[in-house]
Amino acid sequence: PLFRSFSSEVVDHLYTPSGPEVLQAGAIPNPSYIPEGVAAGIFPTQVAGSSPLLRLYRFAIQDHAYTASVAEADALQGAGYVLETTPGFVYTTQICNSVPLYGLFLTNKDHFYTTSATEREAMMGSGYSDLGITAYVPVPGVTISGDFC
Repeated sequence: PLFRSFSSEVVDHLYTPSGPEVLQAGAIPNPSYIPEGVAAGIFPTQVAGSSPLLRLYRFAIQDHAYTASVAEADALQGAGYVLETTPGFVYTTQICNSVPLYGLFLTNKDHFYTTSATEREAMMGSGYSDLGITAYVPVPGVTISGDFC
């Protein structure tokens, strides 16, 4: 799974597949990160048809951004973000048993990602701009195997 943590102090959401990183997020880079649970499913290793989910960070505004698009990663790097890691793998097109991972952005503050249309609408009501679909991720609890759906 892709875990989500949030720092209200720096207004940043951190997404990671690592339980230890969730627990350590309170120490790096700021002690105010609070775990918020599972944001989405992702693949820990590459599966057929998947692409790396890239995590970037911009220190100047203390913001993590995520994308499966190399072109978007390049644009983010041009805006001052640095590539940090690849937390896992996702789909760039929808396949059976996958759902959209929506991306949102609070200008000069925070990127937010969710599979929930309700949560997406609530964040847009809180001032976040809709970035569209970042990727497609497995439905929680569903194992995608071969061509079987």
